[in-house]
Amino acid sequence: MSETPTEAQPATPPGSLYRRLDLPLAGMTGATAGERVRNRLRRMEGVVAVEIAADLSGATLTLDPARAALPDLVREVESLGYAVLDVLTPLSIRGMTSSACVARVRHALESVEGVIEAQVNPVLNRADVRLLAPERRLDELMAAVRRAGYGVTPLGEHGAVADVESAADYGSGAGANRPESLMLGIVLVLTAPLLLNLGWQVLAGHPLFAVAWAFILSTAVLGLGGARYAFGAWRAIRERETTMDLLVVLGSSSAYLYSLVAWISLHPDGRNLYFETAAAIIAFVRLGKWLEAMVKHGTTRAIRGLMELRAKSARVARDGGFVSKPIDKVAVGEVVVVKPYERIPVDGVIVGGESTVDSSMITGAGLPEDKTVGDAVTGGTMNGGGTLHVQAQRLAAESTLARIIALVEEAQARKVPLQRFVDRAATAFVPLVLGMAGFTLFAWLAVEGSFAAAVEAAVSVLVIACPCALGLAAPTALVAGTGAAARAGILIRDIDSLEKAHRVDTVLFDKTGTLSEGRPFVTSVEALDGDISRLLTIAASAQQGNEHPLGRAILEYAANYGIVPSSLKSFEAMPGRGVRAVIAGQTEVLIGNRPLMEGFGIEMAVGDWIAPLLAMAGRSAIWVAADGRLIGGLSVCDPLRSDARRAVAALKEGGIACAIVSGDADTAVAAVAQALGVKNAFCDALPETKIRIVRRLQRIGRSVAMVGDGINDAPALAEADIGIAVGAAADAAMQSADITLLRADVVSVANALAVCRETWTKIRQNLALAFVYNLIALPVAAMGFLSPAVAGGAMAASSVSVVVNAFLLTRWKPHLPEAAPPDAPHDPCRVTPPATQGGDKPETPC
Repeated sequence: MSETPTEAQPATPPGSLYRRLDLPLAGMTGATAGERVRNRLRRMEGVVAVEIAADLSGATLTLDPARAALPDLVREVESLGYAVLDVLTPLSIRGMTSSACVARVRHALESVEGVIEAQVNPVLNRADVRLLAPERRLDELMAAVRRAGYGVTPLGEHGAVADVESAADYGSGAGANRPESLMLGIVLVLTAPLLLNLGWQVLAGHPLFAVAWAFILSTAVLGLGGARYAFGAWRAIRERETTMDLLVVLGSSSAYLYSLVAWISLHPDGRNLYFETAAAIIAFVRLGKWLEAMVKHGTTRAIRGLMELRAKSARVARDGGFVSKPIDKVAVGEVVVVKPYERIPVDGVIVGGESTVDSSMITGAGLPEDKTVGDAVTGGTMNGGGTLHVQAQRLAAESTLARIIALVEEAQARKVPLQRFVDRAATAFVPLVLGMAGFTLFAWLAVEGSFAAAVEAAVSVLVIACPCALGLAAPTALVAGTGAAARAGILIRDIDSLEKAHRVDTVLFDKTGTLSEGRPFVTSVEALDGDISRLLTIAASAQQGNEHPLGRAILEYAANYGIVPSSLKSFEAMPGRGVRAVIAGQTEVLIGNRPLMEGFGIEMAVGDWIAPLLAMAGRSAIWVAADGRLIGGLSVCDPLRSDARRAVAALKEGGIACAIVSGDADTAVAAVAQALGVKNAFCDALPETKIRIVRRLQRIGRSVAMVGDGINDAPALAEADIGIAVGAAADAAMQSADITLLRADVVSVANALAVCRETWTKIRQNLALAFVYNLIALPVAAMGFLSPAVAGGAMAASSVSVVVNAFLLTRWKPHLPEAAPPDAPHDPCRVTPPATQGGDKPETPC
């Protein structure tokens, strides 16, 4: 990279401990921006020199790697508002058994050069590695994981991860990892006689069989069932680290070796031996892990269910017939044949046939819809009884379903901030436990003088303290909660929003397309010169090609009136205001609200006499100007959603204040607010106005959620504490939002906040369970109240209890409004769309 000259930069001398790092950046648009980045980075510890590229595409740093950490450098640049270009590499990890394993894998990945951050999820058995672009370093990443002692394979790159079962260490479900289930069965069969013998000895005073049989059975259990833990412990010792495997092996082998020595030299009669305990530790740990995986399998079923919607192949029409192609090979523009009761394989538009399409598997609810030529369909939805010809509009990797899967798994793979603290605590916890076990051993020897009792207490401490539950507390709840939300058509994009959502006390609603149906229609036309045909011709001509619902409403009304639009020369949309266009004859047309007209200097006083007619209760006034002069306006109405009042009532019952922030005129907004029982409403709100309203509420201590669906809502969605995009939201709105609602209803807003609160509550409950368990169990074990076998069972039970508590989230169901709720608001629109009556003017009942 070339340098922007401001001062001489020292070169990196040969053999120096310093190294050079290329940092690819985006967003720097001038010399001032480059200087800001340079100055900020130069002030960071360990940074010797900074060179900014002449084209502002990045920076080259000379730094001391022992004192300058890449994640700190990236955070510093991003805090200035510039982006560090990166790539995300997902990996499937095998062999993780605790939060200590998670920490080891993360440390191994982050030690690879160019890695900014590694997120490791023990529930999904997955790691997401963020690297500097354009580096990929897949081989280095996998080698680092293997050196740490874990198995690793790359995951797919189509915006969707591989099935989590393929990465699981313990299977559940038909055919899932049968060797692990078989090994558990063998261990339990071998351990059962030992436990029976122990119980008989306690009750009857003598054993069922000789000590030699106990020795043989326990040796078989440790050799077969304990081998995986022995290998893990050896790797930990070799790497000078402490893991759960080390605790399990120390606990079981201590009991086994003590029993073996005591049997040979001290107690040949079999008294005070712990062969049963050694075997029971391994059996209980394996059983706990298996049960844990069974429940984990249930928490991940949402992502598997979405993956099962993906078609493997498609019938592509060709030369009067069709050929079967893998779904990844279907190109945009090709026509796919979908037979009755088959899943639609691609996102596209129907070019032949008609049928019903069931979208409930993606949106979470809803009845099948009638579809015909020209209607859009989504890949993964179910075709009804008709044959459809669908022209592909997106590649498989860019489809709606692929984006949904990517959003869900991105949320599930990330950590909540609290989990980072837990990982650090778990890493420090294992050495603490080893120290406590040693202290317990010597304390018992000093106080009681019994080596057998001292060993039993120390082994109990080692076994009961395994930090499995800590590592699972947050990820299991996170996966279960986001999965339950996804099944209800609620996509949580940013996992930090879970923490923010439970604090939301104010919800701001956009009106058009959010509280209303987003299908407006023209109710009346008023021309200042009385020539309605001319006004409609100008308005329709300017709206050609406009995808905004208001533009389509004007075009439909003009078509019903028999208007033939003139040719369109140019078109410019101005979000929140309206449109500007040039039509045949070089006529410049403005169509929009009053602020648009006033912004272009249009004299509005001449239209004051028609303003009351256009802006009757519940209606919006759309003004039309041609060549700098107001010529009239249209009155537009958009019916409220049937569930709008129920949604507002649900939020109010939860103690959440509601307000409407809309770009519509005051009369339309006020009528909707009155119908919904909302006291606060803001009209004529431009995108920048919505941002100011959000910031004003935040300054007085409110936690704000913004709900919208349009491009003009995107800035406010990004600015709010929680941004919620509703229904078929614009791409910009979905990208700016923390939560996307696939169902086109606003009751899902209350449901989204509810599931976020439930998930965050479960995370805190699980962490409390895990911490309280260890706080209580360790002293109890150290005081000798728990045998090692019981300690092993208690440790397994703690992990299972945490996972089961999280699994309860999978039962969460959204509140679904009735199709026509009995308390539906009185719709201020009170009109129906005009019907076509040949060339006559359509009726407008209002």
